[in-house]
Amino acid sequence: MNLIDALQNLNYIAVAIAAIASYILGFVWYHWAVFGKAWANALGLSREEADNTEGLGGAFAISLVSGLSKALLIALLLSALNISGVLSGAFFGAAVAIVFTATSLGYYNGFARTSVKLTFINSAHSVAELALIGAIIAAFN
Repeated sequence: MNLIDALQNLNYIAVAIAAIASYILGFVWYHWAVFGKAWANALGLSREEADNTEGLGGAFAISLVSGLSKALLIALLLSALNISGVLSGAFFGAAVAIVFTATSLGYYNGFARTSVKLTFINSAHSVAELALIGAIIAAFN
């Protein structure tokens, strides 16, 4: 596979939609009514502390860049492996997240003695995020 050719043949509209969808998923996932309360409790934060976004501009920017880079890499992998279709893309994205992110968070957080609940919330978000990205991009393939 020639990387330059692969990059030129990507559907960048699909990549952009997937990146935006991943950002929206994070907003919903960590909303107080979904997993935000459990996430904050696992970190020992009050609702006021969790809702305070002052000084988090950099984190929000990194989140956008992260979603875009994940969408771009998933698009390249789906293209290289010739995977198309919503379910196939979702399965592929979930598998990538489980193998790389969830397992890594499991042992990083285990050694750091971080709450299992926090590890589960963050790992499940990663699986859902990459499944969503994979589904969107593969739907366009």
